[in-house]
Amino acid sequence: MLGGASTSKLSTACLTARPGRVRSASLLQASTDHVDRQLAVAVAARPPVHTAAARVNILLMVRALGFGGTERQLVYLAQGLALRGHRVSVATFYTHGAFADVFAGGNPEWLVAAKRGRWDVVGFCWRLMRLLAGRRPDVVYSFLPVPNLLAALFRAAFCGRAALVWGVRGTPLDMTRYDWLERASIRLERWASHLPDMVIANSRCGAAWARGPEFQAARVATIVNGIDTHWFRPPAAGERAAARADLGCPPATLVVAVVARLDPMKDHPTFLKALAIAAQTVPHIIGLIVGDGPPPVIARLRAKTAALGIADRVIWAAARRQVREVYHAADILCLPSAFGEGFPNVVGEAMACGLSCIVTAVGDAAELVGETGRVVPPRDPCELARAILDLAKPIRESQPCNFAARRRIVENFELSAMISTTESSLLRVVAERSRREPGGAVC
Repeated sequence: MLGGASTSKLSTACLTARPGRVRSASLLQASTDHVDRQLAVAVAARPPVHTAAARVNILLMVRALGFGGTERQLVYLAQGLALRGHRVSVATFYTHGAFADVFAGGNPEWLVAAKRGRWDVVGFCWRLMRLLAGRRPDVVYSFLPVPNLLAALFRAAFCGRAALVWGVRGTPLDMTRYDWLERASIRLERWASHLPDMVIANSRCGAAWARGPEFQAARVATIVNGIDTHWFRPPAAGERAAARADLGCPPATLVVAVVARLDPMKDHPTFLKALAIAAQTVPHIIGLIVGDGPPPVIARLRAKTAALGIADRVIWAAARRQVREVYHAADILCLPSAFGEGFPNVVGEAMACGLSCIVTAVGDAAELVGETGRVVPPRDPCELARAILDLAKPIRESQPCNFAARRRIVENFELSAMISTTESSLLRVVAERSRREPGGAVC
């Protein structure tokens, strides 16, 4: 792994407007105050860049500002880079966004191409390209397959002197579990993987895959996610009870939470089977499932809980920005992923809140947890149930906060290190591109 800030040992390697317009939303929600507080710490750890030559125009691109880990990391990064003196724009396809209000004061700014639906392709691409060209970026840093492909198209057609960086946020998917359009975008991304100046992976497993024969990226950096440990912390007095009341979790139950979108890679069916097994030993156990998904998927999962006889033991909650309250309500966090994980943000956040975590041996999840939790094979409900029961006993006896888990995150996965290392990598590729294309990034 590449070196980060001195506080991190392991860190190295997110408008409602008319098309083509910009909207800056006001910073209203108190829940966003922690971003500025933590980023102020990050800036103090590394002073802002003062030389004009080192200040660059940075364009970040993602599908939408949803509730996912990628989007949260992008928001942290955008604000951190802006505080360090760079001009930052965040471009999304869709107008909705969970983090709309964090874009205050115009830097970073939020751009939207106002995609009207899945089949709004030609008009959307034209709006997006025109919108991005107006920003004259020095570097374009995109996240996930479709934004990566569109960033490459933009560089080739409109801004040939800009540096191009792709973000790889996971490991290979089980392609049989996704539709033809998703499969096509993933294959096209692999075919075009020689185009970016750099690929940034947020996990060691993801970086190894990006360098391998399937992806064959020429240059790969590993920059793991940063966790805001000022915001994600153990609950203060009264916060646990309040969080449980808000989510409908009875006070005396053992709550095992899964915080993940309802997607095949997250493998909720295996968790439900494990919960049914564990319930035979721990009768007061509750599963708390937090995440969104297509209605047919939700219906199938609910039907499965009924078939397993645990319908009354599962609480369903929509994805939420205030995810810290979920960690405060839970006793254990479980991430039962079958494939595709990179650096699972929810695990790092839960550990920072003092939760014991159970993960599958997929991506970098096992390395993230270390000795502070449990690692089980994917798609194995019996082993997952055994891990739940193993962690349940000390929790039932004393309800301890897992301080070792929090300490591991604080010492190794600081937010400031992610921002600093990303800034250094982007400045490096901009400088190299400028030497190859004299005159700078002129669109």
